[in-house]
Amino acid sequence: MINYAFSCLTALRFASPCLTGRPSRAMNCVRDTDGIKAPMAAKNRGGAILASTIVLGVAAGFLIYAGAQRHGPAGDTQRLHARFVSANGLSRGASVVLAGVRVGTVSRISLDPGTQMAMVDFSIDRNLRLPVDTALSIAAPSMTSDNALQIAPGKSRQFLAANTTITDTRAPSSLEQQVSNYIFGSGIQ
Repeated sequence: MINYAFSCLTALRFASPCLTGRPSRAMNCVRDTDGIKAPMAAKNRGGAILASTIVLGVAAGFLIYAGAQRHGPAGDTQRLHARFVSANGLSRGASVVLAGVRVGTVSRISLDPGTQMAMVDFSIDRNLRLPVDTALSIAAPSMTSDNALQIAPGKSRQFLAANTTITDTRAPSSLEQQVSNYIFGSGIQ
């Protein structure tokens, strides 16, 4: 019984000054509609909750946008295939780049057991029409970026159909070759 009384007195001593009837000068107390006094800060939590909700909403929107940008074009795409001697340095999810602009995403890399060549499946925007003599290469667009599938469009007046396999491919450039191209300005080979 004594312990219970002591704990009640301790709780009362450390309770809010508004509830004990001894508000300090620095604390503003307001009377609730039920007649209960509460510190003013407790009444202003609604604004903090609203601001926090807005910040979390903006953060969630940014994550959704960033995720959509990472996966390439959304919606209507066409699937193409390419055959490489080596797909070294290319990975699933890598960018497909045309003239420095991301136009698609690599969806799969596998080995063709019959030809012992790497088969790369990728998708690009359906509105993009590539000539039949288009060439592909694997290289990094800049010295600090990951390897990407680079499209070099040809000059033909005939265009590739969806699910076509492109065979005019160039082997991946070595790091030394990329450094040389960067230093001497010859671009990605």
